[in-house]
Amino acid sequence: MKRLKGLDEIHEIIEKVYDEEKNLTFEQRIKKLREESERFLSERKLDLKRVQPRELKHIAV
Repeated sequence: MKRLKGLDEIHEIIEKVYDEEKNLTFEQRIKKLREESERFLSERKLDLKRVQPRELKHIAV
């Protein structure tokens, strides 16, 4: 069966992200996620409402 090039690229990206985050604590992952999302929003000049943790219905364990 022939593999799609795009699928291979996606797998490589997923592995890279996993390798970068595998040794991070939960708090470090949250901090990294927030920094990346802020950078994404500012680069695109988006102004979106951010949900505060107390407003979340489900809490990650």
